[in-house]
Parts: sequence; structure tokens; C-alpha cells
Amino acid sequence: MDLNPLEGYGRPMRIKKGSVIVLLLLLVSAAGAGSEQSASYVGGEKCAMCHSTINDTWQKTRHAKAIESLKKTGQEKLPACVKCHVTGYEKDGGFIDHELTPEMAGVQCEACHGPGSAHMADPTAKTIVKESGAALCRQCHTEGQDPGFNYEAKVKNIHGE
Repeated sequence: MDLNPLEGYGRPMRIKKGSVIVLLLLLVSAAGAGSEQSASYVGGEKCAMCHSTINDTWQKTRHAKAIESLKKTGQEKLPACVKCHVTGYEKDGGFIDHELTPEMAGVQCEACHGPGSAHMADPTAKTIVKESGAALCRQCHTEGQDPGFNYEAKVKNIHGE
């Protein structure tokens, strides 16, 4: 038995003129929705290949050594703590654990500027966040964790400048 997709249970379906076009557009949009690949994390070493001066000064900051502060207090395996002391926690290419992805430990470039794979593929495209703003910082520097946090004062030293 051949089934005509425009027939339903033996009765011809009535389709208004233009509905086919709308249906086709919806199908094309749905098919392409998952095909767009999002950027993944690549790690600060890759960023340093082009941004060595910023990387050198960042290496001297507390962000670069953020995971060490957790190790001192035995909290380096607590997910609620780790997520703010590493880069890309639970995200594509980001920190998984200390054995599998030690290169993603610390608060690196991509923690603030977003995943870098698309930027590496095309450095001229605007795929990196230039200034992430106080709201992103406040995800980790909460009132409870860092009550005296002053974004305007701190952002000046973020790259160790």
C-alpha cells in the first residue's frame, strides 16, 4: 500500500495555498538548527600563541592559580567550588577533572572571553567576548564568597597589568 504524505487515513488532506511553503521553511529551519556547531574551549596555551604578552602578565595573577587555592583547603574535588576555579567546567573542551584536563585548571582567558575554537579558526570574526562585564564576574565573586568585590577596581588587574 502506497501512502501519500498529503493524505490522511484514506482522505485527502486539505492544505491551504502557502501552507506548503511555511511547512517547508519550518522543516529546513529545524534540519539546520542542530547543524551549527558551537565553539569549544581550547585552553590558555592556545590563546598564548597569539596573545603572549597578555598571557605572560596573566600568569602572575590569582586567576591563573585559582585551583591552587582550593588544593590548599582540600576543596579541589567539590564541584560547587571547582566550577569557579577552572575554565569551561562541564562544557565542550572544558575542565573535566585534574587527571583528564589539567590544562584547563585555573581561570583562563576563555572563562571570561568565551570558548576560543571559533576565534582560532577565524581570528577576524567577532567570536570572542571583548569585555565580559561585572555580571559574569559575579557568578563566582558572589556577595557570600567575595562581599567586598569591586568590579571597577578588580577589572584593571585582570590581566596582571
